[in-house]
Amino acid sequence: MKATDLQDRLARLVPGDTLLLPAAEVEQAFTCHSSTLEQRRAAIAQLAAWYRCRLTICGPGESQFLFTRHND
Repeated sequence: MKATDLQDRLARLVPGDTLLLPAAEVEQAFTCHSSTLEQRRAAIAQLAAWYRCRLTICGPGESQFLFTRHND
């Protein structure tokens, strides 16, 4: 996955929709932008906020990201 792929998927969410993705896949999309895990997760959270989504890190070992589009 590329960061632009995530942007496209978040942009298509309608209020109330969710998107569940493997954390490793999403984090890999941000390795060229951020060198540490904390920086990558901060960038992912910022992108989620830009598209009016709540980001929840879930799953065993924080292995999944759940994006939920805010209701307008």
